[in-house]
Amino acid sequence: MKPDGRVFLKSVFGQISDEWPCVSFSRSSVGTMLRQEFVPGRDILIYVGTLNGNLTEDPEHRGRLLAAVMIEPSQVLETRRIISKNFWSNLGEQWPHAMAVLKAAVMEGPPYPKAHDVIPNAYRQFALMENRGGIVEAIGKERAAVMALPITPLALHLSPDVQAYINIRASVSETPKSIREEATRMADLIINRVRTGGTQRVVTNANRTAPNISDLFSMLTRKWQVDQRGLCALCGGLLLPGTKNKMLQPSADRIDSNNESYDEQNVHITHLACNLAKNKYGTDEFEEWLMALRGNDLRSE
Repeated sequence: MKPDGRVFLKSVFGQISDEWPCVSFSRSSVGTMLRQEFVPGRDILIYVGTLNGNLTEDPEHRGRLLAAVMIEPSQVLETRRIISKNFWSNLGEQWPHAMAVLKAAVMEGPPYPKAHDVIPNAYRQFALMENRGGIVEAIGKERAAVMALPITPLALHLSPDVQAYINIRASVSETPKSIREEATRMADLIINRVRTGGTQRVVTNANRTAPNISDLFSMLTRKWQVDQRGLCALCGGLLLPGTKNKMLQPSADRIDSNNESYDEQNVHITHLACNLAKNKYGTDEFEEWLMALRGNDLRSE
C-alpha cells in the first residue's frame, strides 16, 4: 500500500475464504463508486463483520475487523460464478455483483479487533441509510489505527473465473492505459446490451453461452493490438483511444448483424461513425461512400 493510500471499509457477513473469494455488493452503484475511487496497489479494503446474527452467524465475526484485501475495480463480475454453490443458494442472491480479490490478509484473531474500538466514527457511518450495503472510508487517526493492526497474509484458491481474469490482467499489464480503458468501456457496453436486449446473449466459446466481461476485455484488447494493429476494421484508419470526437470513438461492432453473438468470430473494432454508417446503409453503400472519400471516380461504375 502506498503512503497516500486510502482505507475503505465494507460490511460483510463473514471472513474471506475460498468459498467466497471476492468482494460482493447488492447495488451496482457500489461497483461504480469503487471503480472511480479504488486504486489497486495504493488502497486497501477492510472487511467489517455485520451485527446481524442471521447473516453473520459466527459471533466472533460480528462487529469485528476481519480482513484486508486489494481488489481489481476495473471489472464487475458475477458473484454466482465465483462463490461456492452452497453460499450462493443461501446468501449469494442478495449480493449479485462482485469484484476480484487480488491479494488478501486476515486480521490476527480471534478475537478480532472490535470495529467500534478502532474506527468508531467510520463504523457509525454504516448505520446511515445511504451507506447500507455500501462503502465508507477511514480517515485521519482511524486510518492510522487500521494500518497499525497486525495481519497474516492469506493464500486464496481462487475460482477459475477470478483466476482467469487475474491472468488476463497480468497479460495486458503492458497495454497502454488508454487502450485498456477503451476495452473496458466497450466490454461494459456489450454487457449492458446483453442485459437489456431480451434474447441477445454473449457467446464466449462453442460450449458455453454467458456474459463474461473478463473474456470480452481480453478479446477486445487482443483484437485492437494484435489482430487489427490499432486500425479500424472498416475504414483502415487509426483507432484513437480517449478521443472526444464521438464519430471517431472506438466501437465494438458485430460483423454479421444477424448473428446476435459477440464472440471471437463475430466482433471487430471500428470507429463509431463507420459502425453506424455500415449498419444503417449496409456494407455495399458504406464501401462505395468510403471509396468516394478516398477520391475514387465512381461515375463510370
